Amino acid sequence: MVFMDERCGAWQFGGGETQGALEFRIFFPAGADPHVSAIRVSGDFQHHLGGQDWDFAAGLPLTVQSGNDPRGVYWSVRTQRELPAGFYQYKFEVEFEDGATRKVTDPCARYSGLADRNSGVVVGGSAPADNVVEPLAGGRRPLTDLVIYELMIDDFSAGYRRSRAPLAAVGDRLDELRDLGVTAIEFLPWTAWEDQEFDWGYEPFQYFAVEARYANDLNRPAEKLSWLKRLVGACHARGIHVIMDGVFNHVGFAFSYPQLYEDPADCPFTAAPFGGTFTGLQDLNFAEPITGQLIGEVCNYWIDVFGIDGIRFDSTVNYHVAGDMRGLPQILAGVDAHVSAKGEQNFALILEHLDITAAAVTNATPATSFWDDSLYQKAFDGLWNGRIDSSFLNALNNRKYLSAGKVPTLYLSNHDHSHVAWQSGARDGRGALGGWWRLQPYLIALFTSTAVPLIRNGDEFGEETVIPENDENTGRRVTPRPLRWKIRDDRIGAALTALHGRLAQLRSELPALRSAAMYPHLWEVWQTQFNPVGVGVDVERQLVIYHRWAPVPDGVEIIVVVLNFSDIDQLVEVPFPVQGRWTDRLAGFAGGPDWYVDVAGPTAPVQAGSHFGRILHRFDPNP
Repeated sequence: MVFMDERCGAWQFGGGETQGALEFRIFFPAGADPHVSAIRVSGDFQHHLGGQDWDFAAGLPLTVQSGNDPRGVYWSVRTQRELPAGFYQYKFEVEFEDGATRKVTDPCARYSGLADRNSGVVVGGSAPADNVVEPLAGGRRPLTDLVIYELMIDDFSAGYRRSRAPLAAVGDRLDELRDLGVTAIEFLPWTAWEDQEFDWGYEPFQYFAVEARYANDLNRPAEKLSWLKRLVGACHARGIHVIMDGVFNHVGFAFSYPQLYEDPADCPFTAAPFGGTFTGLQDLNFAEPITGQLIGEVCNYWIDVFGIDGIRFDSTVNYHVAGDMRGLPQILAGVDAHVSAKGEQNFALILEHLDITAAAVTNATPATSFWDDSLYQKAFDGLWNGRIDSSFLNALNNRKYLSAGKVPTLYLSNHDHSHVAWQSGARDGRGALGGWWRLQPYLIALFTSTAVPLIRNGDEFGEETVIPENDENTGRRVTPRPLRWKIRDDRIGAALTALHGRLAQLRSELPALRSAAMYPHLWEVWQTQFNPVGVGVDVERQLVIYHRWAPVPDGVEIIVVVLNFSDIDQLVEVPFPVQGRWTDRLAGFAGGPDWYVDVAGPTAPVQAGSHFGRILHRFDPNP
């Protein structure tokens, strides 16, 4: 290993919880000459060494490590005195052979600074032994068994955290998420970004650092990484998997490795794009082996030190080249080999590969899932137009294109789009007030599909913030949108929360809802009425019927799903594969009466409520 194993960045050296020396270390990979003649480190620690803070002229000089290392060159320095416990910020001043100097952030820092693109380092504080991440209660489960919650740390905690670190405040509501039926949290990027302005984290700045905004507790400045470790441990104690959002195709222009080179164009990490490009950002160059080495070590660092249970890989279309094993295939293979060598199973590798090749790329690599936009698109179109079309059913079964054990990740919305509750009444400008009930059949479809369901934070109680799809470079997409937790308990929030919870519970209880089996397996878009069996999509009546099933001990569990997207209650003649009593597992969860239908022939009449559905369930001991 090149970076963390060799202690690149800044680390406490010696001492203990109350004091310690510091070591600073930079790596230049073999290849392009950076033309560096001197490096000094300066920061707000210098007064403890008898100098003045941020005096770069008197900064500590780094020296080149002796020996011939084929990997490249290391520069390092240690303080000769121990510093008291605290959080310190620093930068490097790099002098080049042409006499120019440049102040540069540490690209391998494990803490981001609080301002001015600084890097950070902690002396003292709680010891690593005090922050051991406990293993996942019950063991790590297959992705197919999970209900994922997409969580933006800042927005999620803004309404109640006060002066606490956001990472600490998230823990306040983990019991609520567990009770909702959430079994995995996919956190938007927690790696550091450029400054303290609000950000979603999709312009990486320091890959090994936790974003300072998330880890900063004004009352406990020496605690930083511990907040994330404690949060992961708290999730694990509740049986909740932790999935990290990793952005490895591109970096922000504040990414500092190029600035360590006299000519930044010589930096191997960013010298040229690899595959596609991401407009307005620097693309990483996976044609250089050192880039794959860096990103592989980044993944391993978060896996080994923080005990995460999966990674969602952002914008993978831009670092995947068909037939080329560099880039995405290399990173996925490396992570898969790393977790396998640790004896771990069911580590989630989820691709944001928004392209028609998503299933093929997932099948051809160790990836376990891809983000599937199909139901989101059908929901937003259907809610706007007031009706679904004949292609709706296919959005629920893209798993048919994947190898066994792999599954799409499906959602009604995600961080890139407006909340789906707003879309339910957007056409009348009323948002959830104008149509929240219209969400219900889409939710039932999400949880009864063959995919793994993802809930975007706030969707569970009808949050309805609007995000422009294209903000025309105004910055209006990436702005704070704190969740309004008080609306969770109004009549809309309570109803939607209860429905989410019931659907998550059913998915956990019923193997048929986690299986890959679905009939109709494929629905042709020219089919606008039910097929001869009586299932499929009836566009005129706005009805959808499909079957799910799974073998269980001593028989087969069978489910018939009936969805009514229309404005009227309808009596539907529903086909059933076996006779007997079928119980609606949705009825009764919110205080209403239980409901069942006794089937004595190939079909039976079923009352389907407007903008709702039925999940009709039966165990067949004699398939």
